[in-house]
Amino acid sequence: MTRRPSLAGRLSRALAACVALALIVMVAASTLVMRSWMLANMDSELHRLSQRAGEHLDVDDAPDPEVDADDDSDDDSDEGARAVPQSGGRVPRPGGPVIPGGPTGPGFGGSGISEGTLQYVNEDGESAGAVVSNFSVKYLDQHALEILAHVPTDGAPHTVRLKGLGTFRVTSQVVGNKTVLVGVQMDSVDDVVLMLVAVEVGLSLIVAIAAGFAGRAWVRRELRPLGVVRAAAADIASRDLADDAEDLTRVGEEATSGPVEVADVAGALNSMIDAVEDGMERRARSEAKLRQFVADASHELRTPLASVQGYAQLARRDIDEASRTQALERISSEGARMASLVEEMLTLARLDGNRALKREKVDVIPLILDALSDAHVVAPDHAWELGEASDIQVLGDEAALRQILTNLLANARVHTPAGTRVTVSLSPLPADREAGRGAPASSMVTLRVADDGPGIPADIRDRVFDRFVRGDSSRTRDGRGSSGLGMSIVESLARAMGGSVRLVDSERGTVIDVTLPAA
Repeated sequence: MTRRPSLAGRLSRALAACVALALIVMVAASTLVMRSWMLANMDSELHRLSQRAGEHLDVDDAPDPEVDADDDSDDDSDEGARAVPQSGGRVPRPGGPVIPGGPTGPGFGGSGISEGTLQYVNEDGESAGAVVSNFSVKYLDQHALEILAHVPTDGAPHTVRLKGLGTFRVTSQVVGNKTVLVGVQMDSVDDVVLMLVAVEVGLSLIVAIAAGFAGRAWVRRELRPLGVVRAAAADIASRDLADDAEDLTRVGEEATSGPVEVADVAGALNSMIDAVEDGMERRARSEAKLRQFVADASHELRTPLASVQGYAQLARRDIDEASRTQALERISSEGARMASLVEEMLTLARLDGNRALKREKVDVIPLILDALSDAHVVAPDHAWELGEASDIQVLGDEAALRQILTNLLANARVHTPAGTRVTVSLSPLPADREAGRGAPASSMVTLRVADDGPGIPADIRDRVFDRFVRGDSSRTRDGRGSSGLGMSIVESLARAMGGSVRLVDSERGTVIDVTLPAA
């Protein structure tokens, strides 16, 4: 499998490429600026030469270049003049003031002419020209004269290339009946530009390569915290989270305090680890609760089953009619208890499966009165009262509301002694109370069941809504006790209707508030 390039390598190469591109733009811009500046200076000098040539240049008979070519004179100036034969029968008059202060030679009026200066004159179809090269005057051949003859006489600078002499910046104008052209050599400009480009390109290469190496080192240093994140993720991946989900490795300060992007990744990983641990912890608690539920349910069912089995064996014996009748009554009682327990467990199972409940307007006060009446019939030794009751409708399921009231009153009846006062009230949720699930307090109703009994033991107050939690830990039931599922059913029904249930702190007795949505 081909190994993918690293992020550090790609970033460093991209950085080097960006630096190289910036340097290329800089080299091109500086070269153009330098060349433009040099050409501007050259054009300025060219304009000055053009003005002077137009004022002082004259044409006269020139010596025969072939005769001059046979002259064996050793004079350096004459040798320079014979270097290039002229075309036509006329040349600038020897000693004539072509450009005042120019070098000595035919057509140049004295010393002072710059190296590379070009001069061309055309009069009545006859043309002549010369250039100062290597500090001597060289006359132009026919080919060069023809090239210069085609230069526009608009006085603007133009660029021409003369074979064997180089490239010139020239300007041509008509003075009287003469075409006068002057020029300066551009080879120095091109040489300077080429040297500048070579130096800048060399330096740019060095800078780009250095930027690549420095950028790679910098990127690696900045991305080093990602190694910490990778190590933490690898540690999690190497574990069997089903058996080992504790003390997972988290990303340290080096990564969380690093660059923003790395810190975000590190923070997200730490949050994921927290979520994994929380999920595994909740899963462990759920499994523990499930195991406890199965164990409790098995025990709760085993006790009445044992009683049924025992009384059935007793009824089969040769006993008197009264004993047989008592045995049958106990069998019926234990059977009813098992049926009630199974029904409660099925109710919880359906609620755990998110069984949908009805959402309709329900008048609660009639349901409260019915529940109090039933409780008075079952336990006349308790005082069952209706407290403050506002005429408020609840949005929920009527059967579920009846079961909530029945379970709460049954819990009060079973766990309080005779003479206990039990009060049921209904009121809007106070504005200073949290409604839960993001609902506003004004849209919730509180159903309160309070008694003045001994209250719930402190050791089980936090678990009062868990399954199979009872006010006493005895497993021996006399048929009158609860299964420990009533409060769990109340909590599940309230949650299914969009409400909640809580145990209110009170100085005496037990106070339970059920919060439900108002219609």
